[in-house]
Amino acid sequence: MDNAMLKWPDLVVIALFFGAFVAIGGYFARKTRSAEKYFLAERNLPGWLVGFSVMATIVSALTFLALPGFAYAENWRFMCNNFGYLLALVPAVLLFMPFYRRTGVSSAYEYLERRFDTWARLYAAGLFVLWMTCRMSIILYAVSLPIKTMVPIEMPWIILAFGVIATVYTVAGGLEAVIWTDFLQTIAMFIGAIICLPLVLSMLPGGFTQIFTEAYADGKLSLGGTAFTFSEKTIWVMTMVTFFTWMHWCCQDQTMIQRYLAPRNQREARKALILGSLLTVPVWTYFIFIGTALYVFYKINPDPNLPNVVEKPEQILPYFVLKYVTSGLAGFVICGLVAAAMSTVDSTINAVAATLTNDFYRRLLVSNRDQRHYLRVGRWFSCLMGAIMIGGALAVHYTNTQTLADLQLLIQSISGGGLLALTMMGMLTVRVDNRVAVASIAVGLAVVIVWLGIDSQFGQRWFPELVGYLPDKFWMHVLVNLFVFALGYGLALLLGTHKQKPLEDLTVWTLRKC
Repeated sequence: MDNAMLKWPDLVVIALFFGAFVAIGGYFARKTRSAEKYFLAERNLPGWLVGFSVMATIVSALTFLALPGFAYAENWRFMCNNFGYLLALVPAVLLFMPFYRRTGVSSAYEYLERRFDTWARLYAAGLFVLWMTCRMSIILYAVSLPIKTMVPIEMPWIILAFGVIATVYTVAGGLEAVIWTDFLQTIAMFIGAIICLPLVLSMLPGGFTQIFTEAYADGKLSLGGTAFTFSEKTIWVMTMVTFFTWMHWCCQDQTMIQRYLAPRNQREARKALILGSLLTVPVWTYFIFIGTALYVFYKINPDPNLPNVVEKPEQILPYFVLKYVTSGLAGFVICGLVAAAMSTVDSTINAVAATLTNDFYRRLLVSNRDQRHYLRVGRWFSCLMGAIMIGGALAVHYTNTQTLADLQLLIQSISGGGLLALTMMGMLTVRVDNRVAVASIAVGLAVVIVWLGIDSQFGQRWFPELVGYLPDKFWMHVLVNLFVFALGYGLALLLGTHKQKPLEDLTVWTLRKC
């Protein structure tokens, strides 16, 4: 196991890397004097910088670990993420980004209150906080997994160390520090990723040809089945589910809304979205291919220690790095792994703190204090979310039995709660009023609860004949949002509008011309 431990040159590289994070956080802490600066960087950032942050936020440790791990253990099923994301990018650039910038809101949840009522803001913001708490806990756990095989430290202490570091520089510098560290983390991730594949190819006599030949013969290049079915994760299921997942992210997620609003003008915001997307898709593809290359590598070069050291597929890439990458260069790869995690975690902490501060504390408790007060509150909420993230990662460590990519997608599908449909009803229709929105969301939540109940152990025991008719839970995000939108629009047509509030600048049909 000694050769599976980090050497001192690697530790020096990692220490310098973390030192840069802390320095950036400290620098921007001195410049941050208001909540607007802390949460939106005073809406004055260049598009190219925000574009790198968009990519870094999407490409988390689950990309660096779970995608190679899944491709190594199974196939290219998660390549369908690319298709879904590219489809969702079109409405993001043409509709969501210009719409939010035009309305002048600070969050999607503020928009929902203006369009419907306070309940919509609190409901959407609450689900966002719940989902993001789960996500950043999973990511912190994911980045801690490989470190366990590199250093003689127990997993809980590793989770604590990484969680504290991410929280410290995020609390200090706010969104501007997050976006600049995202840029640094992106460079580190690229360097770390680029080191791996050439090394694998150098140790395979057939190079690229051998990878494709062996992988194809073993079904490792499959995208999944092609049948349209509700019971399996086929190509169509993955593409449609990820399309709705990315639509939700582009339309409703505060981490994305912040990046719509942070650039200095709409042209820069469009540049940020397009650049971030152009960077994201090839990065996903590259990491999936690395997983396939590692499968072929270990098939051709069996390692008797592999089953004992690699407990989960997510550990396969770090194990290869530590065994074959030269000391010092291995540190750069580990920095890339850590960067992929931190760039998502820091964005999430800041976005959740912004939501708790503006959509709960400022909206419900203290509404007339100065910017410095809300800045202090935002920092305290950032600290709180860092602590909750660490606790959640520890919980995942002790209870998780699924692959990380599957677990994340399942939680996101369940926590959607019809939010995409609610926002689209607000933006795209003038007929749907608050009364109809409440009814639609209430029925949608009832559907989710009944679905989960029937699919649980209790439901399988008492209603076994119904379980066979249920779609896979991965369909929940798609079907619930389609159902809620159709129900809401149908009720609006049937009942008509009732005491509709003024809709100026609240739908695409009533935006004022600029």
